Amino acid sequence: MHPEYGGSATAYHRTVIFECASTVTREPAAVAAQQVRLLARYQPEGRFRSLDPEDPLYRAALAQLAAVRLDVTARRAKFKLGQNRPAESRRRIIAELRKRGRPLDSRAADALEWTLDIDRAGAPTVVPSG
Repeated sequence: MHPEYGGSATAYHRTVIFECASTVTREPAAVAAQQVRLLARYQPEGRFRSLDPEDPLYRAALAQLAAVRLDVTARRAKFKLGQNRPAESRRRIIAELRKRGRPLDSRAADALEWTLDIDRAGAPTVVPSG
C-alpha cells in the first residue's frame, strides 16, 4: 500500500445493503410503543416513568416524534478483504493491525486472516461475521 494514497481504504470492507418498504406514523401511542421497545433494549434497568402518551411529562415530546417501521424487501452483501492482494501483503497488514491494537483492529485482522485460510482451503462456505 502507498503511505499517502487514500483510495486503498475501500479495498477492505464488509457491507450489507437493505432495501426496505417504510411506514411512518406520528400517532402518539405508536411512537410511545416504539420508545418502550428502545428503552427495553438500551435501558433495561428501567428507572423511568412509564411512557404514556397522555402523561404531561411525555405528551409534548411524543407529539414531535415519528415511528418508522422498515420491512426488508431485499438485501445484498459484499465483502472486500483485500483478496486481490498478494498473501504477503495481507500478512503485513494483519501484523500492523495487531500491533496498532485499536478496539476493532483484532476483528479486522481476523477477517483478513480468513482470506488467507480460504486461499489455502478453496472456496469459502461461511463469511466471518466478527
